[in-house]
Amino acid sequence: MKVSDYRRMLGTLLLLAVAPLPFLYIILPPFWLVAAAAGLLLVLRPTFNLRLSGVVLNLVGVGIIVAVVLAGGLRVGPLRPLGHLMLLLTTVRAVGVTDRRSFLKALLPVFLVWMISVTSSTDISVVGYFVVSAILWWWAGTRIHLAGQGCSVSKAGRPLPRPRHVAVAAVAALLIAIPIFLIMPRLRAPWIAGRGGVSSVTGFSSHVELGGVGTIRQSPEVALILRSVSGEPLETNWVRMRATALERVTLDSWAPRGASVVPASPDGLVWPFGRIRSLADLVELEVELPHPRRYLFLPEGTVAVSSPVSVRLDPTGGVVLASRMRGPLTYSVWVARGDPPRPADPPRKSSKEFEVHPGVRKLARDIVSGYETDVARAAAVERYLQQNFSYSMSGMTHLRSDPVAWFLLSEKQGHCEYFAGAMVALLDDLGIPARLVAGYSGGSLSLDGELAVVREANAHTWVEARVGHGEEWTTFDPTPEADVPALSRPTGRERIRWAMSWVQSAWDRYVLTFGLGEQTQLLAVLAAVVDFFFRHFEWRSVGLVLVGVAAAVFLWRFMRNREQPSPAKRPPAASPAARSIDRIARRLGKNGIDVPQRATVRWIARHARRAWPGAGAAVGELAWLAERELYSSDGPGNADRAVVRTLWKSVRHAMRQSSGLNSEFGIRNSE
Repeated sequence: MKVSDYRRMLGTLLLLAVAPLPFLYIILPPFWLVAAAAGLLLVLRPTFNLRLSGVVLNLVGVGIIVAVVLAGGLRVGPLRPLGHLMLLLTTVRAVGVTDRRSFLKALLPVFLVWMISVTSSTDISVVGYFVVSAILWWWAGTRIHLAGQGCSVSKAGRPLPRPRHVAVAAVAALLIAIPIFLIMPRLRAPWIAGRGGVSSVTGFSSHVELGGVGTIRQSPEVALILRSVSGEPLETNWVRMRATALERVTLDSWAPRGASVVPASPDGLVWPFGRIRSLADLVELEVELPHPRRYLFLPEGTVAVSSPVSVRLDPTGGVVLASRMRGPLTYSVWVARGDPPRPADPPRKSSKEFEVHPGVRKLARDIVSGYETDVARAAAVERYLQQNFSYSMSGMTHLRSDPVAWFLLSEKQGHCEYFAGAMVALLDDLGIPARLVAGYSGGSLSLDGELAVVREANAHTWVEARVGHGEEWTTFDPTPEADVPALSRPTGRERIRWAMSWVQSAWDRYVLTFGLGEQTQLLAVLAAVVDFFFRHFEWRSVGLVLVGVAAAVFLWRFMRNREQPSPAKRPPAASPAARSIDRIARRLGKNGIDVPQRATVRWIARHARRAWPGAGAAVGELAWLAERELYSSDGPGNADRAVVRTLWKSVRHAMRQSSGLNSEFGIRNSE
């Protein structure tokens, strides 16, 4: 290979390595743009050579370190500065390739850049990228190896690797990658990119963290199923499923209070809000949790709950499972049609004082200016957020001290946690008790209206504020109404979208977040399979299976030999040169040339020269040595084995280099 070929190949691999970086947050644009420009230069102008002196290279090294430090250092984790450093060093290495040796030195950093791209990608499309990369790396490795052996790497302008080789390489890469992925040690997070770097999926959480939440993608996984027991159509407000209220515990986080109250259960029912009343005028609903976690989810207006397992109550009316359980859980709830019962627990006086951002404090005063009652002030804050802020699935991708101030004063867009968290912060600063509520809102309604499927994408947060003359908490939802998950009937387009989202969600859950717990579960499953196998192991059955497999293989080989009869067998030759001629005869037979049983050495040599012109000289030498071995008075073994071995390698190389038999035969070479 020429130097220009090496440079063009390196440029292609560099472009492949940086291809995902524009879609990732981990590498800043100036760095991957420099690497991409270097790759394009190597591909389009491989003869251009930028020769740098040692002094210039040292200055470039200092500049690289300065650029990496100025680009953020370790603020988002170690992967970003390492990626920046590797990209710039790789770029300098790549443009300085002048021969095979420097090409091989530059190949390693390019491979490391590719590794950074793969490990930073979280979308399922990385599987396709990995397969394409495996094929190209295998293709490059084949060309590099053949070039190192002094072999031609192309024939008639086409690279040597064939489609079947490409398919084998792709399958082999996946087969090797899967067990490595399963057994490799895991880190605490899916990647080491720092907080907020990895896209998460929607879903209920009993803890809300606004700092570094990052981008959220909708998950189609079913969270719960709500059914009407009496056959009565479900009402919209019943599909606002409340779990519990969260108190502000730090500057940017909310968490629930402990659940230690053992509820009194007259008639086997739990009354979360303490109002025992007749069930005659209530509507019974049934809730199924496919994967129960900590809380039972209660429709708005819930009066009583009947649970088959023990539960506890938290101070805000949340119903908590007394112990962790597996498998689906079904429980019944009774809801009121009219004015629903609401939590009436007293507000908790926080022992922590959070310093409010001056801009947030001024904004709170401006919003409620002119309103005298707490009810009007809370409604004004709700209305202000709904009308002046926009909904977005993206959040903070970097660390800041106060995400509420970031949302209210700078970004002015975010998902429901930001809207609810901002309203709580504003009301708290105004002296109005407020808290964040977590649960689900809306779902997919069945055709008869008696069943609703609520997915993790319906996870939602809203606000409860203690306003008015009573002692109850009033519900507010500052998220724009159009962006609150609602009750709807699924359409064909929505089913397709959910199916695609389900694939991505499965990728996020079972691949991106695959960790030590999943590895332990996998080992437990394997142990159970092995235990079952040995418990039910029967040698007789295994023997019958092996005999059946052997019989099937024998029958397949027998039928294949009948369909494609092998060429006439020749008696084995005892001398090295004669054995080489015998190999050539067998190769001719495999390519469809009928070799007579008593063909002479010269007949075989003549047809071999016509089949593979490049092997003519070596075949002639082997034929002369074989005739001496077979017909000389000295007897066999005369020829030097090292000479015969060298001649046979030349013949075999010529066979492999040939794209097929000579056109006179019209049959392609099996090699």
